[in-house]
Amino acid sequence: MKTFSSLLIVIGVIGIAAASLGLGCAGAKVGTSESSGGNNGGGVSGGGSTGSSGFFVDTDASSAPPDTRKADLMPDVEPFGYDDAGSPICLAILSYGQVGTCGGQNCPSDAFMNFMNTYSKNLNNGTTSTMTMITTRTTLTDDFLNHYNVIVLQALEENAYTGLWTFTSAEVDALKRWVTEKGGALITMTGYGSNSTEVTPLNQLLGFSGISYNTPDIYNACLDNKCYCRSDSVPFSSWSTTCTDCATLTKGLAGKEVGVWWGRSINCTGSECQFFATDASGVNVGVAKVVGKGRVVAWADEWVTYTSQWGLASAPGRYDNNPECAAYLPKVAYAVPQFWYNVFSWSSPDMQWCFVINVPDSDPGQQVIP
Repeated sequence: MKTFSSLLIVIGVIGIAAASLGLGCAGAKVGTSESSGGNNGGGVSGGGSTGSSGFFVDTDASSAPPDTRKADLMPDVEPFGYDDAGSPICLAILSYGQVGTCGGQNCPSDAFMNFMNTYSKNLNNGTTSTMTMITTRTTLTDDFLNHYNVIVLQALEENAYTGLWTFTSAEVDALKRWVTEKGGALITMTGYGSNSTEVTPLNQLLGFSGISYNTPDIYNACLDNKCYCRSDSVPFSSWSTTCTDCATLTKGLAGKEVGVWWGRSINCTGSECQFFATDASGVNVGVAKVVGKGRVVAWADEWVTYTSQWGLASAPGRYDNNPECAAYLPKVAYAVPQFWYNVFSWSSPDMQWCFVINVPDSDPGQQVIP
């Protein structure tokens, strides 16, 4: 059974690059908004039907912070903004939708946030990205979307059993413009609950891209009786090396796996489709596509967000000391940090100059290949 948390969180995530929307300028400052929209549980305003955000870029800052870009950076490439200390904000991420909260024995799905917050710092220990989580239905407008250069669509519903979100044609058009004209990076996942109709709002928003999710369940049975070692996920390792950008999308994943469980396969039409994860039976698990000026990545499952799947020393699994599990543990066989590094790298090519992830030696199995 999968359940959801419902809260709004703003966290610092560091060094994950994203496609520039053209909003960053040398004098920009980044902070938390004080908009008048609804508040989801305190902290930062956001949510509510008016769709305010928890992030803003002030392009009227009076003085420009020091230029901390790499020496070989093209002069016309600028960050999305800067924090108050003058560090570049490469990535303004919005996680939109309910967040799954039951992944095996270690249920919280905060690893996706905590990993970047803990390990993705630059050499000066500076924060270079900001993530905003909005878990309530919020209207998608040009102004709302333009606060971000990466959007991750999660469970677009009130809970695992009911309340699917629906979107107006104006909202669909706004998201399309954000991707195709502004160069936004859109990342989607599914498989949060047993109700296969959860793909309906995703497919509505993805219609412009030629990408869609199917309703039949995939990877809903363990094949080797070792899934308990993996906190109940099924290993996936069928990475492609033949698509145009597979060198980026599947970098460092040869011989490595990520966990999936009860996901939904993906369709993609058009010559730009890149199927970077397809199993032996032809089921598409990961698809990437350039759409106008932006990029879309669709993944068939959500278990890559769960703490239990990241194999980090800070979140040990129940069977880490079981000799029968030695070769199957996420910290040995899985490469979830590398997976996310690849996804953000590909979807955010203009911001790779400030993409930094530093995994400590205590997590040798999760070192990221840049």
